[in-house]
Amino acid sequence: MSWVAPHLLIRPGDVGEYVLLPGDPGRARRIAEFLDEAELKSENREFIVYTGTYKGVRVSVTSTGIGGPSAAIAVEELARCGAKYFIRVGTCGALKKGIAVGEIVVPYGAVRLDGVTKRYVRSEYPAVAHPAIFNALVKAADKLGVKVVTGIVVSDDMFYVSIEELKYWFSLNAVAVEMEASTVMVLTALKGLYGGAILAVDGNIIKGTGKADVGASGKLEVSQVVKEAIDKEIRIALDAIKHLAEGE
Repeated sequence: MSWVAPHLLIRPGDVGEYVLLPGDPGRARRIAEFLDEAELKSENREFIVYTGTYKGVRVSVTSTGIGGPSAAIAVEELARCGAKYFIRVGTCGALKKGIAVGEIVVPYGAVRLDGVTKRYVRSEYPAVAHPAIFNALVKAADKLGVKVVTGIVVSDDMFYVSIEELKYWFSLNAVAVEMEASTVMVLTALKGLYGGAILAVDGNIIKGTGKADVGASGKLEVSQVVKEAIDKEIRIALDAIKHLAEGE
C-alpha cells in the first residue's frame, strides 16, 4: 500500500498538482462548490481535502487551520502526494488607510514574523510569491475586472498584535497583515515548487475596523461584504490555475 499522510490522511494520487489553501474548513467546502465533481478525500482535525476539476483542470483544496505550523504540515504532506502549485486563499487586515473592506490583496512578498519557517531556514531567506503564481493571479483578476492591491504583507503568528507594532509595519508600506502566506511562500520555494497567495480584506486595522477591534458579525465571523469578496478571490484563484495549466 502507498504512504498515507499522517495528518491529511491522503495518498499520492488523491490530489491534483494545483491546490488552493484556505485556512477555514468552511471555506474549503465553499471552494469545493466551485469545482466540478468535487470529491471529499479526507477530513481530519483542521484539514479537509477535496479534489475536483475546474474548466477541465484537476484542482484540490485543503484547509490549513490558523497559523504557520499547520499550514506547513499541509504543504509538506500535499507536496509528498504530488501537489506542485499552492495558492493560499485567505483573509487579511489592511494596513493602509485607502484599502476598504472587501478589496482583494495579491502579495508579492511577506514579512516573516512566523516561527515555523525559521525552523526551516535562516531569517535572511525571503518569503516571496513565485512569479508565475503572482502574475497568474493578477492576470486573472484583470480579466474579471477586479482591481487588486499588490505589495508586501506581514505574516504574523500573533493575531492580537498591538496597534503600535502594526503602525510600524504600516510606516514601512506593508499593505496588510495575515498569518500563513510566508509559510506557503518559503516552503514552496525551498522545495522548488510554486507558491503564492490571494487575500480578501476583512477589516482595516489602521482605521480601527479590524476583526480584533469590531469583533464578529453577530454569530458570523465575517460580514456579507467579506463573504462576497471571498467568493471573488476564489474565482480569481481558480482562473489563475487555468492560466497556469494552459501555460499562459
